[in-house]
Amino acid sequence: MRNIKNKNAFTLIELMVVIAIMGILLLFSYAPYNIYQTKAKLKLATREVAQSFYEAKNIAVSGLKLKTEENSFDNSQNKSDSSSIKEEFENKSVGIFLTSEESKNDVVNYYFFPYDKKVENIKLEDLEKPSKKKEIQKTIFLKGFSAGGNEFKSILVFYESVTGQIKVKGFNGDSQGTEIKEDVGKIKIKFSFKNATTEFLQKEITYYLKTNIVDYK
Repeated sequence: MRNIKNKNAFTLIELMVVIAIMGILLLFSYAPYNIYQTKAKLKLATREVAQSFYEAKNIAVSGLKLKTEENSFDNSQNKSDSSSIKEEFENKSVGIFLTSEESKNDVVNYYFFPYDKKVENIKLEDLEKPSKKKEIQKTIFLKGFSAGGNEFKSILVFYESVTGQIKVKGFNGDSQGTEIKEDVGKIKIKFSFKNATTEFLQKEITYYLKTNIVDYK
């Protein structure tokens, strides 16, 4: 007579082995997917920052768009028609401020300055209240900036009104900052997933100031 108890125990062991194998397979398949997802978020973050540079220069050259509603009165229906909107533009110099300071290194800060504002007169304390913010990808952070062989904790990219001429200031906690000369030609911006130190979880882009072009490494 067959031993049913032993047969059931053997089946249970088989089931446990199958579950363990499936768990291992899922673990190995999840790791590459997670890395791919992180790399994709890094790429999106760099593109969002690059887009901010292009947008800022366009606003400086074309003007900051303002909307003014013009209401016309419709006698036949005895009501106002507010569908007519006139677009107006105001000349502004535009600043993009990026920082690697913790709790502030996941956003792009926009500043709309008076058209005659000079970058030489802008201090770090003038950048405490941005005109607007744009968040980059969650868990992706700005880690630092370099230009002309110098490292900076924060940078201000400044676009002059109408001309769109680009000027850059680097900050390392000092109020006045250091103006990056035009002949330097480029700045490098570093990103990372959380506080990762491994290269495959980091990304760097180069922004060429004279051409307003971003090179993705």
